[in-house]
Amino acid sequence: MARRSFNARVRRTGAIAVVLLVGSAVAAVVLARYYHLGTTATLVGLVGGVTALTGLWLTWAAYRDDREEAAGGLDLAGVANKLASQVRRQWEDEAAIRQLNDPYPLPVRWVAADDTLVQTWASLVRLATVGAGWPPAPPPGTWADGPDQLAGGDADLVGLLERVPTGRLVILGEPGAGKTMLAVRLVLDLLADGRRAPGGPVPILAPLASWDPQRQSLHGWLERRLTTDYPSLAMPAPDGAATNRARALLNAGLILAVLDGLDEIGDTLRGRALVRINDALRPGQRLVLTSRTTAYQHASTPNDGPEIRLTGAAGIQLSPLDPAVIADYLRGSAGGPAGAARWDPLLTAWPAPVAQALTTPLMATLARTIYNPRPGEPPLAAGHTPSELLDQTRFSTRTVVEQHLFDGFIPAAYRPHHDPTERCRWKPADAERWLVYLAYHLEFFPPFRRSLIVDFAWWQLTARLSGLECGLTAGLALALVVGLAGALLGALGYGFAGLLGHGFTGALGYAPLGGLVIGLICGFLGGFVLGFAGRSSDGPWSRSPARAVRWLPRRAVFGLGYGLLGGITAAFVHGPMRGIVAGLLFILLCGLKTVPTDLKEAASPARTLRQDRAPFYWLCLAWGLGGGLIGWLLHTPPEIWIAFGLALALIESAWGLFALARTWLAARGRLPRDLMAFLADAHEKRGVLRQVGAVYQFRHIELQRRIADRHRGGAV
Repeated sequence: MARRSFNARVRRTGAIAVVLLVGSAVAAVVLARYYHLGTTATLVGLVGGVTALTGLWLTWAAYRDDREEAAGGLDLAGVANKLASQVRRQWEDEAAIRQLNDPYPLPVRWVAADDTLVQTWASLVRLATVGAGWPPAPPPGTWADGPDQLAGGDADLVGLLERVPTGRLVILGEPGAGKTMLAVRLVLDLLADGRRAPGGPVPILAPLASWDPQRQSLHGWLERRLTTDYPSLAMPAPDGAATNRARALLNAGLILAVLDGLDEIGDTLRGRALVRINDALRPGQRLVLTSRTTAYQHASTPNDGPEIRLTGAAGIQLSPLDPAVIADYLRGSAGGPAGAARWDPLLTAWPAPVAQALTTPLMATLARTIYNPRPGEPPLAAGHTPSELLDQTRFSTRTVVEQHLFDGFIPAAYRPHHDPTERCRWKPADAERWLVYLAYHLEFFPPFRRSLIVDFAWWQLTARLSGLECGLTAGLALALVVGLAGALLGALGYGFAGLLGHGFTGALGYAPLGGLVIGLICGFLGGFVLGFAGRSSDGPWSRSPARAVRWLPRRAVFGLGYGLLGGITAAFVHGPMRGIVAGLLFILLCGLKTVPTDLKEAASPARTLRQDRAPFYWLCLAWGLGGGLIGWLLHTPPEIWIAFGLALALIESAWGLFALARTWLAARGRLPRDLMAFLADAHEKRGVLRQVGAVYQFRHIELQRRIADRHRGGAV
């Protein structure tokens, strides 16, 4: 609430300051005209007074709001409760989009994992009962008597975790066996009403593909993940802790990490990841880890090193789906008797390659999307029929069947809808081309090397551009804006000169055409240098999304040096009044800083983008106008300073760089013009993407790899 009131106060103060500055200019002209005062000195004095008063007011407002927030903020338990509600809403929405409960979740069953992959049950009991710092043991009968009693089905997820003495569990399974969706269901069940105690730990589902355990600790990576998905967790922790909210929650044991996909980390790093996880575990801390069975086996039992076990963890192995379960699910989701009848020839014959492929929830779900009609569609609207899979010459192996289902998923997701209100804005061929581009550049970035990237964050889109592309795009954009600003300044300069009745020299004296030319040159050079020099492996000037602009007194202190340097220089060359005003402007502009998004609802890519766009506009307005005024005070072309101010706005805000990258890639046909709408549609209506906090991911890592490999091989 304090942040919102401060932003409103900044907007009101900015509007008043603009009015006062314009009024000062008019008053200066009038005073000089009728009282024979020096026009320049009068204008500088009035502008300087308004600038100083505005800075003092914003300093006091920031200080007062900081005190109000410190007095009325949440404690750490309140932060955890707020986070829990947002995580629950986030995954409820995701489960609805992925039709998890339509008509019902695919029944997944499991057995105890191979005892060579986990610690003995006796060691788990011993750790949970006599381990240093562990909480008291629960009443007798709460824990299972041995690993064999862990066998069961997915209707008992929370009970499964409670029967493990340490509360630590490894979920193993084959590709597409349902590990991720089981983890999603576990998070939702843990957050269901009556399950989580107020102020208790919050389950967080964190895909491991973006973790580099060679360079990051588990808590260091989780902190970055939390602040990305929930930007307000980057705010200072309550109770005066010298850290942010994410780190404070981790330190207090208020995060139950559900780590998904150990197999998605590089082969040589998985063992190191297990060591890092063990190092981060604290007494009594629960944890869930999912992995493909073979990948976990190789990581825990390497050929060239000591064996590694996840400390205090039990394990379960997901079982293949029963053919009868698959048949009931495919018929039950077919929309009615006519749709269900389309499956009869295939499910009666059950060719071996098809039966083997459909034993995983992933493949069963892909088959449902390809061959079943959408809700409200007639049975024949789905196009292809399941009977085509009876062709044993074409579909001779399980691998061929799986590749066919992957290849058919995107065209099926974008097939024309009979309802005009549900029809897609984009042609299926265009949508597939754009998704292939995203998959390829996630899977093979940098080029020619398979990467570990699965998260598509809009603010990191510039990483897909070369330094030359960034420089050209930024240069052209800034050249256009600064050129128009130069033409406007030139026109205003001539207008003032005519009004004053004498030769008005200085920066405002440029002709409109001259201002346009100088602006184009300054903007292009500044933007080109910004884009090219700022290029790095993480993208040029990568920034996390912000929600607002604040004026911070402590940040303005860093501008004091620039203010003194510029002010003293201007004072010696152009007089003390110009020096004072230039110094104050330097300090005022350097105090502007973007702040993270507040946690008012679950983070989403669209919401973070909208919130980051407004700070970008404010920074462009403040630094562009301020730079132009500084240029005039120092008798230098204002276009140079305007270009410098707009370049700073690009560096400070994520949205500006995103707009440049999106424009360049859309012009080359790599991505659609309205990228965010396309991604939202691919997630919410097509089910091709999934949303994890503020980033998108492909529905399954195997889908990303399949279409990326097809593009690399020239198949698309």
